[in-house]
Amino acid sequence: MNQKKVLAIGAHYDDMEQFCGGTLLLLRKQGYDILIAVLTAGECGTNELSAKEIVKIRQKEAKLGAKKIGAKVTCLNIRDGCVSYDLETTKKIVKLMREYQPQIIFTHPTVDYMTDHAHTGQLVLWAVPEATHPNFPVETNAPALEKQPWVYHTDPQGLIGLDGQIVRVNTIVDISEVVETKLSAFASHKSQIGFLKVESSGRTIDSVEKTRRWAITRGQQARVEYGEGFMQQLLEQYPRKNILSEALKDRVFTL
Repeated sequence: MNQKKVLAIGAHYDDMEQFCGGTLLLLRKQGYDILIAVLTAGECGTNELSAKEIVKIRQKEAKLGAKKIGAKVTCLNIRDGCVSYDLETTKKIVKLMREYQPQIIFTHPTVDYMTDHAHTGQLVLWAVPEATHPNFPVETNAPALEKQPWVYHTDPQGLIGLDGQIVRVNTIVDISEVVETKLSAFASHKSQIGFLKVESSGRTIDSVEKTRRWAITRGQQARVEYGEGFMQQLLEQYPRKNILSEALKDRVFTL
């Protein structure tokens, strides 16, 4: 396992920049290799274009956003809106993990407004243990992971949980010094930001400024200007040490 590899697994091309882009930037500055992997190509991110047309646009935007973070980007090409908690998808993620050999993984929470997000978080928890089992059948010659990676779940949409309250996190990263670059990387996804401009209520929203507000909220919890919140996965067999504290030092607050 490469000790300086980070895998950020999202459902859509803009997700990881929005939810953990600042932390990815800080880790890149510390010499970590960053791979953003998305499960879908974003076919549902339009009301006007064909699936083929929007996918082409979103691929270009994804490369630009990843470049601003210093990351590579790849897509597993599952149909947007069709991310299922199933064995076939789990095998694709296990294959990705074995071939990339990450030390740290970021992904969605297992409960979120967007089902593609929630299923992605659940699938990662299915895939991680199996990625360490040599006899789990995957079409790759890459070896099984030698040890279980650190897994961090990002905030859900709006920071809001099932009870309508801001969800609890156990880790906050101070992203104040890189917040503008994070927001610029997220803003690269112009087609998605335009698609989400009007809510179902008819209210116009600015997704970039909304993301800034989320960062202010998490920053306030740690008494810094801007933050990103994470729930470190601490189920049995997952590492107990907070590796982000070791990598990013005093920028990390454990709650």
